Amino acid sequence: MAIDYEKRLQNLSARRFDNELNESILTKSFSSTSIPKNIKYLMESMVRIDKKYNGKTIEAANRVQKHLENGYDLHFSRAYRTQGSVTTSTNIKVHSDFDLLTIIDKYHFTGVGVPNDNPYKDSKPNSDIKSLRSQSEKIMEDIYDEVDKTGKKNISIFNKSLNRKVDIVFCFWYNSKKYEETSSEYYRGIYLFDFTKEVKILDYPFAHISQVNTKGDNTNDGSRKGIRLLKTLKADADIDISSFHLTTIVHSISDSELYYYRGKEINIAKAISNQLEKLINNGEYRRSIESPNGTEKPLKDDTVDGMKKIKADLDELIADVHKELYLGYFEKGELIYS
Repeated sequence: MAIDYEKRLQNLSARRFDNELNESILTKSFSSTSIPKNIKYLMESMVRIDKKYNGKTIEAANRVQKHLENGYDLHFSRAYRTQGSVTTSTNIKVHSDFDLLTIIDKYHFTGVGVPNDNPYKDSKPNSDIKSLRSQSEKIMEDIYDEVDKTGKKNISIFNKSLNRKVDIVFCFWYNSKKYEETSSEYYRGIYLFDFTKEVKILDYPFAHISQVNTKGDNTNDGSRKGIRLLKTLKADADIDISSFHLTTIVHSISDSELYYYRGKEINIAKAISNQLEKLINNGEYRRSIESPNGTEKPLKDDTVDGMKKIKADLDELIADVHKELYLGYFEKGELIYS
C-alpha cells in the first residue's frame, strides 16, 4: 500500500504540537506548497526538537525531584539522574516521556572483581526500595491529579501546567570495577528493581547516553537524524520494534556513512536501509552487534520481522523521494529545503 504522506504529515505535526504555544514545532518549509509531501516527510522526520521544548520536560522532572526531597522521611539519602530520548535529543515528540532515576545513595552494590571489605548491613535493600516507592506514591498523589502506580519498576506523574509526563524509576547504585578505578560515572551502573518479581536488573544508562551523544556529535547530528527517522516510521506505520533496537541499528553504522551534510538526508536514509539489509540477511552478523553501551547484543531473531517491516517502509520513502530528482527538487545533488 502506498504511503499516505498527507496523513503522516498530520501525525508528525500532532507529535510536535506544543499546547502552551498553540503551534507545532516545524520548519518554515513545512507549510510550503511547492515542496512534495514525501520530501517534507523525510526531512521533518529527521529534525530535532528544539532545546527550549525539551527544557520544559527537564523542568517537570526537576519539580518532581524537589517535591520528593521535601516529602521523604527515610533513613537513607537519594541521588537523582535522568535518562530517556530527551537526554540524547532523539525524541520525536514535544511531550516525550522522561525518566527521573531515583537512587538509594547510602550504599551500593559491587561488581565482579570489586572488593567489599565492609558490606552494608544496617537495613535490607529490598525493604528500602519498597519504602522509597511507597513514600514516593504518597507524595506524588498529594500534589498531582494524575499518578500511575501500575508500573513494574516505576510510577508516573503528569504535570498539567507543563503538559509533561515524568516516570520516577527506583534504583540502586552498581559500582563496576572500572568505575572504582576511574570514578567516571560512564562506568557506573544502576540496578532497576522489578517490584512484581522482587529482582534487580542491571543497566548502564550513563554509558548509553554518552555513546549515543558522542556518535551524534561525531556525525554532525547524522546518527540522531537516523534514529529520529526510524522512530517516526515506527510510529506512523505501527511497527513492533523498540526504540532501543532502532538506536542500536543506527549506532552500528559507521560514522562516515551517517555524517550529515546539508541537503544529504537521503544518504543517511540509504545507509540505514543498507545496514538493515545486512542485519536481516546475515544472522551471525546481526547477533554480533552490540548495544551503544556495549553491554548487550540485543538484535535477536525476534527483531527480524520488525526490521523487515521498517525497511520496507523506509525503502518506499527513499524511492518516492528519488523520483523528485527528475522534478528539480535536487540541485547539484542537494535538496532544496530549509
